[in-house]
Parts: sequence; structure tokens; C-alpha cells
Amino acid sequence: MSSAYEALLRELHRARRFLIWRSVERAGLFATLGLVLLAAAALLVALILPLHRSEYAALRVVLLLGAMGGLVFALVRVMRSRAGLPEAALEASKLIHERDDGLLTAFELGRSPGSAPGTRVATGYSDALTQHAVRDAADRAAALPLGQLRVWRERKRSIERLGIVLAILAGVAALGGSRTLTTVKRIADPERAPLAPIGIRVEPGSEEVEGGASVPVRVYITGTERKPRLLVKERAAPAGRSWREKTIEHATEEAAPRARERAYATVIPNLNEDLVYQVRASDQVSPVYHISVRDLPRASGFRVRYEYPSYCGLTSEAANAITGDLVAPRGTRARVEVLLNRSVDAASLQYEGGGVLTGELGERLARFAVPVRADGRYRLRLVDARGRKVDLGPYDVKSIPDRPPTVTVVSPSPTEDVTRDLTTTILAGATDDYGVKKVLLRYRVREGSQVLETLHEEKDGARELAVRYTWALHGFNLLPGEEIQYEVGAQDGNRIDGPQTTWSETRTLRFPSAAEILSSVERQQDESVATLEDAIRSAKQLQQKSEELARDLGRTKELPWEKGQDIQKTLEGQQSLREQIDKVAEKLGQDADKLAQSRALNAELVQKLNELHQLLNQLHDQSILRAMQRVQEALKKMSPQDLERAMQNMKMTQEDVVRNLERTIELLKQLKMEEKLEAAAERAADMARRQLALNDSLARARQPNDVKDLSKGEQEIKKMSREQRAALDSLAAELKEMDKESAKEAEEQREQLQGLYPIFDKSIESMQQSMKQEAKESTQDLEHRLEEMRNAMNKMKEDFVFRKKNDVGRKMDEAIADLLEIADAQEDLLDDGKSQTGERASTQQGLEETTEGAANRIGELGKKTLFITPDVTQAIGRALSNQKNAVGRYSMEDLIGGLVSSKEATIALNQAASALLKGRDAMQSAKSSTGMQEAMQMLQSLAGDQQQLNGQSLSMLPGSQGGAGQEGRLSPDQSGALSRMAAEQEAIRRGLEEAMQKLGQGGGTLGQLGQTGEDMKKVAEDLRGGRLNQETVERQQRILSRLLDAPRSVEKRDYSRRRTSRPGVDVVRSSPGALSPELMKSRPSLAALLARGGRDPVSPRYRALVDQYFQAILNQEKVR
Repeated sequence: MSSAYEALLRELHRARRFLIWRSVERAGLFATLGLVLLAAAALLVALILPLHRSEYAALRVVLLLGAMGGLVFALVRVMRSRAGLPEAALEASKLIHERDDGLLTAFELGRSPGSAPGTRVATGYSDALTQHAVRDAADRAAALPLGQLRVWRERKRSIERLGIVLAILAGVAALGGSRTLTTVKRIADPERAPLAPIGIRVEPGSEEVEGGASVPVRVYITGTERKPRLLVKERAAPAGRSWREKTIEHATEEAAPRARERAYATVIPNLNEDLVYQVRASDQVSPVYHISVRDLPRASGFRVRYEYPSYCGLTSEAANAITGDLVAPRGTRARVEVLLNRSVDAASLQYEGGGVLTGELGERLARFAVPVRADGRYRLRLVDARGRKVDLGPYDVKSIPDRPPTVTVVSPSPTEDVTRDLTTTILAGATDDYGVKKVLLRYRVREGSQVLETLHEEKDGARELAVRYTWALHGFNLLPGEEIQYEVGAQDGNRIDGPQTTWSETRTLRFPSAAEILSSVERQQDESVATLEDAIRSAKQLQQKSEELARDLGRTKELPWEKGQDIQKTLEGQQSLREQIDKVAEKLGQDADKLAQSRALNAELVQKLNELHQLLNQLHDQSILRAMQRVQEALKKMSPQDLERAMQNMKMTQEDVVRNLERTIELLKQLKMEEKLEAAAERAADMARRQLALNDSLARARQPNDVKDLSKGEQEIKKMSREQRAALDSLAAELKEMDKESAKEAEEQREQLQGLYPIFDKSIESMQQSMKQEAKESTQDLEHRLEEMRNAMNKMKEDFVFRKKNDVGRKMDEAIADLLEIADAQEDLLDDGKSQTGERASTQQGLEETTEGAANRIGELGKKTLFITPDVTQAIGRALSNQKNAVGRYSMEDLIGGLVSSKEATIALNQAASALLKGRDAMQSAKSSTGMQEAMQMLQSLAGDQQQLNGQSLSMLPGSQGGAGQEGRLSPDQSGALSRMAAEQEAIRRGLEEAMQKLGQGGGTLGQLGQTGEDMKKVAEDLRGGRLNQETVERQQRILSRLLDAPRSVEKRDYSRRRTSRPGVDVVRSSPGALSPELMKSRPSLAALLARGGRDPVSPRYRALVDQYFQAILNQEKVR
């Protein structure tokens, strides 16, 4: 853009501003002229006509509207005026000449595209010519008198017209004289004007009516044709409340207007409140009239909203009520709305015991905020607009107190021993009517101060709350014999009267010493021995009764009714016997579990108790049950022959029961002595530990009072020493018959303990006198001597067990020698070809008697150890049976039959000696009296062998890399491998039978090992037949799972065969869907998970579910 063109634009903008100013001046002058004309007309009308207030108000409105209209007119006129740059250029050109438009032409040329240098000429003129024209136009514009543009045509005439109008307005004002000023003031403020002369007559005016009545109102108006309006409000309404208005319509009947009156009528319906009303016609208002209702205020209903305190955990609730009775928890704020038949001037709530609440008034209601703190009664006092008083009530206020919480401790029991892991689980429940806020634990360790802990805190409170808390007791450093007293508490969230706390009864956690546990077990075992002795007497009586019944049944062809009843009573006695044995087995299991929980205990005693428990469980096997079932079946058939055979069978079963019970009693007595030795050794160790702890506390004592307080601990150790001395006296007396050397050692330890009493007295006296150095010397001497006693007691215990083990081994050697000697004599009888049958019968009779003696000695030996297995007794039984049969054959001149029986007897004797020798060797190398630990190791070894075999089976499974060839046919090498694997499976099965035989089990306690042996047989048959499929592999996995689970079944037995029912817990989980049975076949790697090395950390019963779970996850990831 050139500078000439810019100069031209500046001048044109100046011209444009003058044009805009001209438009504004013209529009303003015209608007002012119109407004002055309107004001003159209004003043003239007001001066001429007799106007009243409403007319003046109308004039003011007209003037205001005219002013607003003039302003809008001026704005529109200015906005619509043409005052752009082209118009400014044209108007400026006219200053030069009326028909000149040179500036407009220059303006158009200057803003065309060709005006810039170097651009193409679009106007048809050269660039130089265009620039020259623009420059010339700019020069001329600068020389023009642009101020003349403000002057518009007829401006002078318009100003003259405005002057004329103003002169007219002034003339009108002058003609009005003093009225002009009054009129102007009335137009400015119509309230200064007089009202119109309107007459208003109202019927009935003021009157008194009954409640609920309707009042007709008739209005007579003169001076206006406008319809009057009725203004109504309650008399008791606040002063600031506005009137309610309604238009009154023309009356139709029952109206008697006077001359020049117009009648109007309306009705005020259903009056329950005192009213005031008036009538307005135009700007005239009648006086205020009163309509009074004769009824007194009364309550028509109640609305109550209870705002409960936060400790209740309840949300606010509202209810309608007929009476004002209030029932709510203490601390509730009841907001009561009393619904009234009419409005009142005042309302108050007055308690009978004193105290007043002022109500908040509303339209026909009164509101009260009533705090519910205690029981009481109140009345409502209402005062209406005429000062009349009404009392409502009385009404009851009932405060529901917050009951304290209740606490129930499910476990542990009121007095509980601390387990070996030094933890206890507190299971407690708390309830509260409005919610439990906290569950607390308050405890005291030893003689220390109480400690308070919060186990759980509920944010909003819960009406029922159960807490499971695992309490670790390691940090208390408890010594045997020390206690923790504790209480479980529950606290509610009552903030009105303060939180209420309820505590359970004081409970005790005690850290028992091993000596105390063993003493308790010893007492229970005394009861067990007494129960078993009673069971033996009962078994012998049943055995005798069975013999008598069997003899009587052999003499009769029919079964008398009395005999049937006797047999039924015998069966009932047999059932009672089984229950007695079951109770003893349960006690032994409990004793074993109790000992297992002790932290400082010989595991050998636990294992022996478990073995005795298992021995009693053998009496509970199926043989007794089958014998009873046979008798019952024969009794139903009423067959004497069947009953005789069944009773004979029961008789033999009862003989086995008696032998096993006698064996159990003897073993229990021996175990009782070992427990006494163990208890004495543990008590000595406990004394040594306590003395060591006391010496350490004495060394760290700083104050004399600290030294003095330690004397109580020394007195406790002295008290334990007296208990130890009494225990050693009892041991020495009982050991004299069993082991004289151990009895002598017990007496020596008793004497040494007696010599410690003076040292105890000296130490206690020094501590009580706060003589730390003297006390330190005495306590160190005690520590040394007690440690020596501890070692001596351990040695005495070990020597007792060692000597007993050697004595049993020696007797087992003698029994083996006796059996071998009898077997040799039996072989000599077979090799003797010269003796006659009579001589052979006599010799065989002697061998039978010798075998019976050996059997009796072995039976007595079996009462001292569990290593006399059923194989030994069964082999000796076969030998005696064959010897007796051989004697009969020889006596009947049956040489061949006698030789066969003698040979079988010889084989049975050799088998018995071999089994006894194997038991003898196992006992010497075993850590326990039965080799339980070695059997467990054997089971673990068998499980390892089974894992390796399973891995081989998986590698040869069809579909795997090392599987069968085409079409599933096996190569010769694979067939040979399957034969070898069948032999390995058979070897594992025989090893399992050996382990079960060593434990004397039928498979019950070791899980399903009996079924496992059958599965092993089926696997071996499949492998020998060249069959290897998925079913075979799955059977191998079951075998492995049972082998891995068997040791755990032995290590943790149930107390009895009884079942305990406990409520379950519903757990909702989102699990994958069920998988098809073909999943394992399609993925042999899943089955290989069970054959991995090491012991499976997942229980076998859950392994399949775990594998399915992980397989489902793998499948979902593939889909993604």
C-alpha cells in the first residue's frame, strides 16, 4: 500500500467520523423533539382533566415508555445510517462540486489489485496513472473543509421546531400556574395524587363462626366498573407475610345492591383459622375485617423423624404417629411435627420434671427437637391468636439404653497349655445391639503390668463380629511353668454415654514343663491300664460264655429261645468290649498328641505311644466284626450247626483279643516307667535352665531390690527339687524289681539332691539380704551341681533303655535257638527210617510240647516288645497245628500223612525262626522298639523307585517322543523294556508288603495301601502283556500319590475312628470351566508333572485339580 493511498484513507476516516456525528445529532434531536411533545401533551391533559392516583400512574408509565421509545429510535437511526468510507469519499467530493466524485474514484483505484507496484494492471489504467490519481485525490482531500460535513440539511429548521415545542411546553406550564408544579410532582410520584372517589360496602364484615364453616362474602362497589379483589391472610401469620388475592366475580343471586352499586360475591370455604380480610377496588381499599373461629387448637396427628446417634449405625427414619409418644435409643434427637387443626401464636413442650422447649411455628403445625436422654413424660401447650391456652398430652418418652457388648471366646479353653511352636489362636466373637467398634486383648505376663492391644477395629461398627487372631508368644521368653493371663474385650461406639467395654473371663495360657506333661500322661495311663484290665476280665468271661454256648449247641438239634437270648447278650458284651478298647486307643492317641506338642520332649515316647495306639486299633479290625456278623447271621437262620461254628470262630477271636490286651497292658506298664524316667530327666533339665536364667539375672541386677526379688525364683527351684526328690524315691522303689542298677542310680541322685538344700537356703538368704556377691557364689555352685544332675539323669534314662533292649535281644536269641533246635529235631525225625509209627508219634508228641513251651516264652517276650511281629506267631501256630496233626497221623499208622505234617511243621518252625531273627536284627539297628522310622524310610524309598518307573512309562507312552512306532506296534527293544519294567513294579509291590508287615498293618492307617498293592499287580500284568496306555499311566500316578501320602498318614493320626462334624464356610470363587477327560491324553506332559523329582508339595488329593487349573490358564493365554 502506497503512502499516498494511506494519506487518502486518513482523510476519509476523518470524514466518516463527521458523518457519524451528524447522524447521532440528527437522531437525538428528533427523539428529544418527540419526548418534549409527549411531555407537553401529558402536562396539558393533567392540567385540564381531574385525574386521580391511578391515572397519574398511567401517565408516568406513558412518559417512561415514550422516553425509552425515543432512545430506541435514536439508536436504530444511527445504526441504519450509511457512514462507510465510500459514503465519506462521496460526501467529501461534494464539498468540491455537487457532481464531483473524484475522491471516490481515487479510493476505488487505490484499493484495486493493480495499484501495487509490479502487479498486473486490472483497471485498464497504468500504474503510474493510478498512483498519480491517488496522490492528487489525497492532496485535494487534505485541503477540503471536512468539518462542514457535520452540518446536515434542515438542521436549522429542526432546531427551530424544537424551540417552538419547548415554547409551547413553557406556555402550558405558565397557564397551569401553581398547579403545574403539583401536577409534575404527582406524575413523578403518583402516591401524592388523591384516590378516586370509589365506594366499597362489604357484608358480613367481621363475625365469629364454627370451625370448618364456609363464609359467603358480598361486596357492593360504586364509582368504578373494575372487579374488586379479595385480600385474605391468617390472623396469626407473621407481619411480613403477603395477602392472598383473588378476583371477586359478579353476584348472581341473594344480592341487594343499592342505587348506582354493583354487586359482587365470593365464598371463604372451610375455615379452621382466624382470618383477616379486606376488599380492594381500583386503588381504594376497604377496612380490615376479622373472622374468628370458635374451636380451640388441637392435634390432628404427629410426624416424627428419629435422628439416631452414630454409635447405632442406623440411618434416620421418619414415621407418622397418632400420639406423641417417643421410643428411641439414648442419644437420639427426635424431630416432632405436631399437626394442628388451626394455627397458633405460641407452642411449647413442657416436661413433667421441669424444663421447657419452645416450638417453631408453621402453618397449622408446631415443630420441636426433642433429645431422648432418659425416660420421662411431657405435655404440649398451645396458645391461639386470642390468647386461649390448650394442653395436649401427657406423652411418654422412653429411652432405650445401649446394652454393653457380649464377648464369647471359642478357643482356646479357659486354661490352655502353650504348644511347641509358642503360638496360640484366639477365636472370639462379639455382639452388640448397635455395633461392635473394637475387639481388645488385655494380658499380663508373669507378674508384670497389664498390656492392652487392639486386635481389630471396625470403621462403622458391626452388630456381630468374629475375630481370629494368631498370637505369637516367642517375644515373652516364657520358661516352663510360667503363665499368661489374658482377657478378650469388645468395645462399642457409644459416644453419648461413653464407649462401653465388656471383658471375657480371665483365661490362662500356661507353658507346661515336660515333667508336668509326662505326669499328666502317666495319670491317664494308669486309667488306661485299669480300663484294659477290666476289658481282659470281660473278655475272659465272654470267652468262657462262648465255650459253654458252643458246647450246648453241639448237643442240640434245635435252638431254644433262651440260648438265642444268651447269644445276643454275648454279642452285646462283645460290642461293649470293643467300645472299651476304642476308648483306651483314643486316650493313647491324645497322649501322643499332647506329648508331641511339648517343646523339650523325647520323640521316642511319642512314637511308642503311637505304636501302642496302633496295636489297639488292630483289635478293631474286620476279624472281630466278621465273627460277630457270622453269629448274627446264624442266629437269624436259627441253625444250631452254623451257630456252633460261628461261636467257635468267635472263641478263637476272643483268645486273640485277650492275648493282645495282655500284651498291651505289659507294654503300657513298661512305657509308664520310661515316661517316669523321662519326666525326672526333664525336671532336672528344667531346674538347670531356671538356675542358669536366675544367675544371668543376678549378674545384671543393679539395685538391692532387684537382688531381693530374685529370691522368689530360687525358692521356686527349691520347690521343684523337693518334687524331684519325691519322684526319685518313687523311681527307686519301682526300679528295684525291673532294673537294680537304675534303682541304685536313682538313690544316688536322690542323696545328691538332698545335699543341695543347704546351698539353696544359703542362696535364698543372701538374696533376701541383698548380698549379691555371696548369693552369686551360691548360685554358681547350684548351677554346676544341677547341670551334673541333669547329665546323670539323662545317662540313667539311656542306660535303662539300653539294658532293657539288650535283655529283650538276649531272650530273642534264646527263642531263636529253641526254635532252630526243635526244627533240627523235627528234621531228624523225618530222616529216621527205622522208627515205627508209634515211636514217631511219641517223639512228635514231645516235640509238640517243647514247641508249646517255646511259643509261651515267645508270647511272654512279645509283651515286652512290639518287634515280635504277627509273622512269628502265625508261623508258630502253623507249626503247632502241623505237629498235632502229625501226632494223630502217626497214631493212626498213617506214615505218609504223618511225614507230610512233620515236614510242614519243620518248614513253619524255620519260618518262625527266620522271622524272629529278622526282627532281632532290625531291633538292634532300629531307633525305636518297632522300627517305625525304618519302615517310613522304606516307604519313601519305594516312592522314589515308583517315580523313576513312572517316568519310564511316560517316555514310552504312545504319542510321546520315545513312544510306540507306527500304528502303535512295539519294537522288540520296547517289549523287552516293558518286561523289565513289570519286574521292577513287582519288586516295588513286594517291598510294600514287607513294610506293611513290619508295621503290622492291614493298610488302614497307611491310607489305601491295600488297594495300592492290587493296583501294582494290575500294572505289572499290563506291562508283562505289552499293554501301556493312558489308564496304566494314571494307575501308576495313583500308586505314587498313595506312597507319598502314606508316611503323613502315620505321622498324624486321628484320635479315633469317630468323626466330628463342623460347619463349613462358603467361599465363592470364579474358576475355569470343567475340562474334558481327553485333556490328559492329548497332553502327556501334564501327567509328567506328577513324576517330577522330589516330594510333591501339593497333597495328592488336590493334585488333579491343580493341574486342571494351570492347564486352563495355558488354554486362555493361547486364545489371547
